[in-house]
Amino acid sequence: MNTPRFLMIFLLLAGGLALPAAEAPKECVVCQTTLTGIFYWLAPPAFADRQAVCESCKKIPEHCSFCKLPVKDNVHRLDDGRLLCDRDFRAGIFDAREAVAVFEEAKRDVHAMLGGFGTLPDQNITVALADGRELNRLRQSFPTLHGANTLLGLTRTRISARKEFQHSIHLIDGLNRAELAAVSAHEFTHTWLHENIPAERKLEKDTVEGFCELVAYKLMTLRNEETQKRIILANAYTRGQVNAFVQAESAHHFHLIVQWLKTGVDESLVETNRSRVLITSSDTLPTFSWPPPASLPTVVPGSLMLKGISGTAARRFALINDATLVKNEETRIRVGVSNVIVRCLDIKPQSVVIQIQGKASPTELFLSAAD
Repeated sequence: MNTPRFLMIFLLLAGGLALPAAEAPKECVVCQTTLTGIFYWLAPPAFADRQAVCESCKKIPEHCSFCKLPVKDNVHRLDDGRLLCDRDFRAGIFDAREAVAVFEEAKRDVHAMLGGFGTLPDQNITVALADGRELNRLRQSFPTLHGANTLLGLTRTRISARKEFQHSIHLIDGLNRAELAAVSAHEFTHTWLHENIPAERKLEKDTVEGFCELVAYKLMTLRNEETQKRIILANAYTRGQVNAFVQAESAHHFHLIVQWLKTGVDESLVETNRSRVLITSSDTLPTFSWPPPASLPTVVPGSLMLKGISGTAARRFALINDATLVKNEETRIRVGVSNVIVRCLDIKPQSVVIQIQGKASPTELFLSAAD
């Protein structure tokens, strides 16, 4: 009997399981050395596929705060103790102006989701970038479900004697653009809830956080950010409520979820009690099938359209259809029911120059007069 050259060890959430490898990877994702013996499969949600790690790197105790892989070389230790691998550090946002621009873009898209469902907070919001130490200091005087290691943003709301709302949002620094947008959508949704949910409506804290995560999930779906969608669904701090909301939306549609938030009977969505999932004070029990139908894809233009430009002169962002790009970034953009691969060559004040895969020359897209 021949001894296999490689032995795969799958690292699962509940423990490890040793299985023979049918086709082994060539390199460790951490140190890039050739794999010649035992290695481990890691499956953090920041990656679509499993990542192979050699036995030596598996023993490294320190992990990147974002991708969760062990960090060995080019480690960036932030002042608040977080560690980032070089790739995630270079993608991180540490400039307050850039962070505010990301928040404003997320707020614009969430306004479109929540438009018609009540007051949309806008000019009464202040946004600040903070490190983990500052967020934890705020957390000590402001109750939150987030643990110290999962705290990415905080929202405080004050109501004046004239019943005017003022919201202060703090976002943690060092997140990449997609994650910061998801956190921005989550925190903005807290402001919407504060202004639109009746005081007599009782909701469990997990349910409040779960709805905020649903809105962040919807934004990531709109932007084709599959990594962030996986991270949102894998996050355990809502204790399953985000998953219940995602499933409920698929079965009942978003406007019924909002109606349930405002006038519902139950204080949380119980995944195992689906017949009551969206019962309001004036409803009878609904009937529906399970599993729910797949969510309908977001409608996008039938051609490439420049829908917005944001950021600063030093670093601009272009929104083309439902994808946001920076200069020199390449991504797949949905066009109607298909998609194309586009590289952003330049972003000007009123236009963007792109290279569409398969075309010989660049294309320049301009903002419409309405924009």
